[in-house]
Amino acid sequence: MPDRLTLDDAIKLVGSGQGATTVAPTAEQAKIEGVTDADLKRLYTPKNQQLSRMRGDLKSGGEWRFGIRAFDEATMGGARAGQLVTLIGRTHTGKTMLCLNMVAHNPHLRTLWVSPDETESMFWGRYTAMKLEIGQKDWIARLIRNDEIAWERTEEIMANSDNLHFESTGMSVDDLDKAMRIASTHLWGGKRPQVLIYDYLELIRGGGSGDAGSVQAKIESFKQLVSDWRVVGVVVHQSSRGRGNRGEAGGIDSGRYAGTSESHFVIETWRRWDDTSQEEEVRRYYEDEVSVGLWKNKAGEGEKAETHLTIHPSGRLLEAGVTWEQMSFDE
Repeated sequence: MPDRLTLDDAIKLVGSGQGATTVAPTAEQAKIEGVTDADLKRLYTPKNQQLSRMRGDLKSGGEWRFGIRAFDEATMGGARAGQLVTLIGRTHTGKTMLCLNMVAHNPHLRTLWVSPDETESMFWGRYTAMKLEIGQKDWIARLIRNDEIAWERTEEIMANSDNLHFESTGMSVDDLDKAMRIASTHLWGGKRPQVLIYDYLELIRGGGSGDAGSVQAKIESFKQLVSDWRVVGVVVHQSSRGRGNRGEAGGIDSGRYAGTSESHFVIETWRRWDDTSQEEEVRRYYEDEVSVGLWKNKAGEGEKAETHLTIHPSGRLLEAGVTWEQMSFDE
């Protein structure tokens, strides 16, 4: 073996087994007392498998773009497999709307969205209005009136959204594991999901819902599930009402029960419109705006970012200085 190796040489060695163990030994082979085959599989990852994961995780096209230029640049393209994104914010500050926009920017990724806080009618009604660039209130009103064309377009968009599946059933972390297995088998031909979204954290079943300890346990279990499945995990988390003033950013620690230390990325939403201390004319100026901050970023140099987005009646979020065409969702 040469004293110095090029990267290509190293990759060949790893693949051949000379540079690293390529197959985990059985417990009998390893002769480790008290260690089973299942333990080895869970606790030991050969380097060639790690290299294969790196190739899959870092290849272009596998990332989950945030759809906000400053965020995508700061995170080197967005979140990747095995990483956890936490969206925090007070009630009615656009967390779910932001998440919908992010999903629409990533139609190529197989996404399972679970939200016991949302009905199928509202989810698909909002999503189709956004995709069609039609005002949400007008669109849902047309569906309520049983407008035949509106229903045809809704059916068409749902049928063409092969990579997006929504469930409104409250689930535990164990349930989510099963739901991903079901989605993989019944929807995606055995291919694993690539994104798992839960809206919102406190509604994950099991362990209670009213104290910090139970919520901390939930996000730890959710993060482990994300890691085990090698998916991008996105969880929506309510901000504490006692943290900061309405209409202002609360910062990274504004989650009601924290949980941000487990996240690779933390994004906060707030509405300057909510600051009732301002003059009415000033508040109206901010009425169609949502502010977003990237407060934690474990990619690249950890750069933070902040911007203000305009809310289109359809629910699309538009950046200042970016044209409508540049903000178009990928198909």
